[in-house]
Amino acid sequence: MSKRKKTYQKKAFESDGTPSDISANIYMSMVLSPAWKELTANQRQLYIYCKLQYYGEKKKPTDNPLEFTMNQTKWADLYGLYKRNNAASFIRDMTALIEHGFVACSSCGAATRKKSIYRFSDKWQQWGTDGFYLDRSEMTLSMLRKSQK
Repeated sequence: MSKRKKTYQKKAFESDGTPSDISANIYMSMVLSPAWKELTANQRQLYIYCKLQYYGEKKKPTDNPLEFTMNQTKWADLYGLYKRNNAASFIRDMTALIEHGFVACSSCGAATRKKSIYRFSDKWQQWGTDGFYLDRSEMTLSMLRKSQK
């Protein structure tokens, strides 16, 4: 007979105790990686909010459970990361997360005026080495335009 696993009890400094509260782990190996150290404070903060969005989305945008969305309503209104009229900063920071291998763009909605769909990537582990590469399918529209110039 197996022992019943106890559910994790949130500590008072971690949460207000709301049952529906979510958490997003960030491991030491990531924080100490060269790719993470290269990110700005805003880019790191965006990554953390992406993790919270990923774990908090009840209905996933596609059949792939590894994907999540991050649109203007979320980054401006819900999370207050950027001002509504400052989409350029969001795009710059999300592009940096993609370029450093933390996030990949599954579907760029810029051309079709739909939500962009993202997924997390483990390519940050190879960042700065010869083994690091980005596939065109993982890039956003702004990254593709920049690479064509």
